[in-house]
Amino acid sequence: MAATLGILGICLLFSGVRVTSSAMSVTIAAKQYKIARGDDVVIPCTFTPQPAAESVRITWTAAPDVAGDPAIKILSFNSPTQYNPNPNPPKVQTKYKGRAILKQDIAGGKADLQLLKVTSADNHFYECGVENVDNEEDGGSATTSLIVLVAPSTPVCKVEGTLEYSQDVRLSCRSEEGTPAPVYKWQRYDTNNRPQPNPEKATDLNGVLSLYNITKETSGFFTCTSTNEIRSASCNLTLAVMPPRLASMRMASVDGIVGAFVGLAIFLGVICICISFCCWMDDRRDRRDCSDRPPSVPPNKPKDPRI
Repeated sequence: MAATLGILGICLLFSGVRVTSSAMSVTIAAKQYKIARGDDVVIPCTFTPQPAAESVRITWTAAPDVAGDPAIKILSFNSPTQYNPNPNPPKVQTKYKGRAILKQDIAGGKADLQLLKVTSADNHFYECGVENVDNEEDGGSATTSLIVLVAPSTPVCKVEGTLEYSQDVRLSCRSEEGTPAPVYKWQRYDTNNRPQPNPEKATDLNGVLSLYNITKETSGFFTCTSTNEIRSASCNLTLAVMPPRLASMRMASVDGIVGAFVGLAIFLGVICICISFCCWMDDRRDRRDCSDRPPSVPPNKPKDPRI
């Protein structure tokens, strides 16, 4: 008999109900709730209703971040009684003010917790506790876990290797964010944007597509999709595989154009310096000529014979 009761207690514990010796039972429907980051979530909690003359205390707590630390208090509430028909509103801890709301209906046995705009810091085990204030032995609690999902961030696609015939290249794809960890998949398209199987002997593993002994037929459009439970995001790469000589010529052409621009810039700079120097010399020469020239004397006027 004792063994049977022990097994029954374990089953009820994992179903979200903690059994006490009281008549009250507290239940959370699911062992786990998942919600996207930034969304609002309601964790339901139900209990057997109490007579109106008795006061019910509701508490919500979260498991500590460090094992052995005290539980994190979220809110508490004492229901109205015939002696106190207008109780204080739920007491919400400072950390949760503006984010935690108790959605309660004592007569209906409801004590739901609503969290607004959840973040990754809200990943916790949560406990709903309900007890009869007039009889501390009459109460119970239930637990569940909340998992905050983070959509994959837009992945970054990169090419490693030389896009020439007979070379090996790697296409990498990685999202900085994503909970649970995203799964990556590469899809190849031809020049007409039609889906194509990956080249022979290619491997697609953990966001890295390895291509071996590439040819002209390897050219095309490659899309990597990063996916988890709530969303997906993608990035693209266009590959143009060229013969080694053409690739070298194209690189030499680019280098030649860059070199020409650099040479032109240097040539124009030298011309500007020369013009500036010549203008400075002319200005200096003009100033020196002016300083060496004797001052001009006005000619003497002839005397008037009538004087």
